[in-house]
Amino acid sequence: MRTLLSLLMLPVVIAAAAGPDGAHARPAATSPTAPRPPMSASADTLPEPSPDLSAKEVVRLQVDALGRNDEPREDAGIEAAFNFASPDNKRVTGPLRRFRTLFDTPAYGPMIDHQGATYSEAEVEDGTARIGVILQTESEGRVGYLFRLSLQSSPPHEDCWMTDAVQRVPLDTMGEEKI
Repeated sequence: MRTLLSLLMLPVVIAAAAGPDGAHARPAATSPTAPRPPMSASADTLPEPSPDLSAKEVVRLQVDALGRNDEPREDAGIEAAFNFASPDNKRVTGPLRRFRTLFDTPAYGPMIDHQGATYSEAEVEDGTARIGVILQTESEGRVGYLFRLSLQSSPPHEDCWMTDAVQRVPLDTMGEEKI
């Protein structure tokens, strides 16, 4: 049961603290042909939770990292996503070696090296956030995911948004008009 739960509820963590409305929003879509910005100032540094990041920025950082998984090194995108997994999420999906295997499954494999992403607006309420993402993939076309995040209250990630779960969802349940 625990394995099934971890496959259904992929946790990916990133910290972000903005206003309750998930401020700091960026453009709604990333073009499949647009160049991707660097993940960080240093070529070998992966993004990490920060109180300066909104829930949407946390999701975008994770999705972008998975889209270029092997930059700056092999599986760096998966490692970046793991950095943003909440402590509860890591208890189910960690350690990193086990977390990596989630991306060998049909549910999460399409996240690796996808070609583009479209994001919904964040639905933020009482320290939790939900954000829909539609990925464009070479092998499966468009696939949908729902990210659930929470604002952490304990050190070392106090006031950071982190991912509690990621679930692959059918596109027809995502309300694409919002994305």
